[in-house]
Amino acid sequence: MSKTTNCGLFIDFGSTFTKAIAIDFDDERVVGRAQSPSTVETDITLGLNAVLDKINKTQEVEPAYRYNLACSSAAGGLRMVTIGLVPELTAEAAKRAALGAGAKVVGVFSYKLTKKELHELEAMAPDIVLLAGGTNGGDQETILHNAVSLSRCNLHAPIVVAGNKVASDEIQAILVSGHKEYLITDNVMPEMGVLEVDKARSIIREVFINRIIEAKGLKKAEQFIDGILMPTPTAVLTAARLLSQGTAKEEGLGELVVVDIGGATTDIHSIARGDPTQPGVIVHRRVAASGPASSP
Repeated sequence: MSKTTNCGLFIDFGSTFTKAIAIDFDDERVVGRAQSPSTVETDITLGLNAVLDKINKTQEVEPAYRYNLACSSAAGGLRMVTIGLVPELTAEAAKRAALGAGAKVVGVFSYKLTKKELHELEAMAPDIVLLAGGTNGGDQETILHNAVSLSRCNLHAPIVVAGNKVASDEIQAILVSGHKEYLITDNVMPEMGVLEVDKARSIIREVFINRIIEAKGLKKAEQFIDGILMPTPTAVLTAARLLSQGTAKEEGLGELVVVDIGGATTDIHSIARGDPTQPGVIVHRRVAASGPASSP
């Protein structure tokens, strides 16, 4: 490969393997790929250097990369617990927000937390907690009870609050009094049956990146790369959406399912319309007339 500045190096710090791929944008081709066991528990740069050495040895000259970008699910990603009101409503909304942000959901709790459940939560030692519950203007008692429980427990993880906005000020005071790290964002279910998880998902991703770089040993890798942009599951979902929908210059493939088989988890992403599939459901679509209506 001739030396060019229009190449990109893309790295994935996985839970079992660190992988890298080099792409020449001018020729639109993969010019190198390699993987090596991840070394998160010792020194992340050991596995990274092994991968870079393998790729460089396949090149005729040392490549100059225009981009050095990475994603990560190192050490299994962020362990997350979600707390909601009704299991099939706000608890499920909270879980969707967590999964969409690349977190590994290790526990889901509903209604008011009991002492037994609080002990279980502490034993899980999550990296982050998502506290939801109640539509805006709806039930406040449950989420306030759970906020008090979290403020008093032996938990050292940031708490993302995404529940009834009417209770936000009181929840903030409760968590401050308990010396807990917290972030308050929009309700994941502002109205009954309405899911709005994008804000919560964005906050979780931010926490994911900040904490995974610091806590999972990736800080040392920053001297080799431009930055870790997103969790690996989010990167795969973004790539699937691009492949499905295409760009302004190239048409996408349409509806698809992507199966990502990793060392610690298997993730499945789908890009589709989500049309009803239940028997007896008929979809009616209004088609605009292309010309003047004819008289009967």
